Order: sequence, then C-alpha cells, then structure tokens
Amino acid sequence: MDQMIETERKVLASGIEINYLANEFLFRQGQKAEFVFYFQGGEIALKSFNSPEGIIYHANPIFLGISEVLEGKKHSFSAETLQTSKFLVFEKNYFLMLMQEFDFASSYFEQKSKEFDAVFTELVPH
Repeated sequence: MDQMIETERKVLASGIEINYLANEFLFRQGQKAEFVFYFQGGEIALKSFNSPEGIIYHANPIFLGISEVLEGKKHSFSAETLQTSKFLVFEKNYFLMLMQEFDFASSYFEQKSKEFDAVFTELVPH
C-alpha cells in the first residue's frame, strides 16, 4: 500500500492546479477526451443522456476522465462547475507519459477509475 500512496503523491505533484469559476464546463458529453481532471474541492454537476437530471458532487477528491483518455474515447458525460472549484489538470499526452514513468501508475489509475465508476454508476453507459 505504501507504493500506491507514493505513486499518488508523485502523480498529484505532477498536475497543474487550476481554479474554475461557477458555470464553466470542464468537458461536454461526446467531446474528445484531451485532459484528465482531479477534483479537489468545490461543487460540480455531472450529467449524461442516461442521467439528464445529473449528479451534484462536492465530496471527496476524485479523478474525472481517466478511462476516456486511456481508451481514446469521447466523454460519456458532461462536467460543469456549480461554484468556484479547484482541480489538478493533466494533459492527455503528459498523463499517458506518467503511466509509463511511475511503476505503480497503471494499478493506481485502474483503482481510481473503479472508484469513479462505483460512485457514478448511473452516468456510465452499460
């Protein structure tokens, strides 16, 4: 487990911190995935065709867009800030480089992707 904690520390130190204002889209459903976002705080709405009413999220930090970037897919949901929110942002190519650079990155991101899926099952198309 220490290796996963160390991997998380290294990965998070590699992100660019950006504050988004209220009512800004991180990405829209169907948009090509060019970034991975690590939500650190604030409030966001996640919506999809499967869940048009959306989910309001303001809890624990969570990654958005991992599976889309890794699989080269378009976003399966939209993410919009509802209030000023803080993120770490990873550009796609840099993110993929991190996967190669850190020994436990693949396992770490697989775990984080599963955490997202567990929380947002109604957003993820089956």
